[in-house]
Amino acid sequence: MTVKYFFSSLLKKREPNFFGNNLMNSHIKLIVTIALKKEIDKDWFASRNIPVHSLEALRSGALKQDSGPVILIMITGAGTEASEASARWICDNLDPLFVINIGTCGVLKQKYGTGTWLRPHIICNEAGEKLEPDQRLPLPQPEGVSDIHLLLSARKESIGSIPDAWKKYDAVDMESYMQAKVFQEYDITFHCLKFGTDYSDEYTFRDFNSNITLFTEKLKEAFSFLDRDSEKITTVIPVHNRSQTIRRALDSVLGQSHAPEEIIVVDDCSTDETGDILKSYGKQITPVFLQKNSGPSRARNEGVQRAKTEWIAFLDSDDCWEKDKLKNQVTYLRKYPFYQIVQSEEVWIRNGIRVNPCKHHKKSEGWIWEQSLERCLISPSGVLVKKALLEKYGLFDETMPVCEDYDLWLRISRHHPVGLDQSFSVIKYGGHHDQLSRKFPAMDRFRVQSLVRLLEKEPNPTFRKKIIGVLAKKLKILIKGYEKRGKWEDAGESRRLLESLMKFA
Repeated sequence: MTVKYFFSSLLKKREPNFFGNNLMNSHIKLIVTIALKKEIDKDWFASRNIPVHSLEALRSGALKQDSGPVILIMITGAGTEASEASARWICDNLDPLFVINIGTCGVLKQKYGTGTWLRPHIICNEAGEKLEPDQRLPLPQPEGVSDIHLLLSARKESIGSIPDAWKKYDAVDMESYMQAKVFQEYDITFHCLKFGTDYSDEYTFRDFNSNITLFTEKLKEAFSFLDRDSEKITTVIPVHNRSQTIRRALDSVLGQSHAPEEIIVVDDCSTDETGDILKSYGKQITPVFLQKNSGPSRARNEGVQRAKTEWIAFLDSDDCWEKDKLKNQVTYLRKYPFYQIVQSEEVWIRNGIRVNPCKHHKKSEGWIWEQSLERCLISPSGVLVKKALLEKYGLFDETMPVCEDYDLWLRISRHHPVGLDQSFSVIKYGGHHDQLSRKFPAMDRFRVQSLVRLLEKEPNPTFRKKIIGVLAKKLKILIKGYEKRGKWEDAGESRRLLESLMKFA
């Protein structure tokens, strides 16, 4: 938010707050805006505890009748004025993490067809002003989404023939531009997903009416994650020569109040008593013994590939869980079902003493990708993630001896929000002599390796710029360290990489 806008927002008249001072602390994290009542099966959503309200109802205090909703669907009404009024009410009265405008639109270029989901890269008004909605979706992406370049938000409908001025656009609606503008002013991420129902020609009403039922069904399919009734979990534990800590880790899993369906422990060729300890647990666990020592990435990937459940919970062999760790995360996911990855808060123990994490290690919720560029903000021992999500982004990179988690979480969080269960359910132990961070000094060199690969594949200029900024910072630190230790070849290679970044800018 700009300084100018901040002060102007203080001066503007706010609408009455029917929740007193508690409204801004609402649990609502996801708001869906939709233009028309006929576009949504209100009863279907209400039966799943998702309130659907018009702006008029919200102004009259409708949310007071709902018990702590976490998702709100708001019917804005058609047109730019109604959309702007609805968006400003949200900004003045609620504090959501995500807002997504979902609704019908006219298709202006027939190559996209009707009856399909469309995601615009740029939203324009008729004056030619452009805004970019966040391309990421805060909920699981429905099947068959087509990316389009330009969506026009017109002030009025045009029935019968497409105006010449519209022909350069891919689709047209009446609501999304003003919403995008308002939420940008308030620094709230705005997302847009449209469904083509007609070609804005002489058959518009016929096509719209014939496709509206299809849209309502597709909308329910897009929100099918609301019907998840169980979370079956596989715990995956990689281990190598941890005979002193593996019992503590295993016992903390076996003592969970929400028991996992299976516990897969992958022994990465231990040479101490770890293997015997695993065998002593009998059928309580599924031990896997690798034939070649390959590192934690290979061990975790082996466990994921063998898992039979939808969800994976990792645990490092030197950490452990409080007894309600999985229960708390399952409860969280039932409350916020649009997340596909969630982590818990941690207690840090260093050399037997509890320590407080630095401020820059503070865990965040939602779109954490940008903060995660600097350092890894997701601990494997604290994460619960869908197996399908891990597979989609290629699992852990087995060529990386360390920072493999940093690399994978960046690939995932670039496209998916991360939930945060705020219970301190994970106990992380550090300071022992066999930590990989001690074996591999100057670990930023591996983060640089990861960032370079991300940069090469990143199509979005804004996100490329963010990667370059962090990458340049890390390279400068590495160069200084290499020169201090007389590693001139490494310093020269890093300097050449730093100079080459300009071509990506």
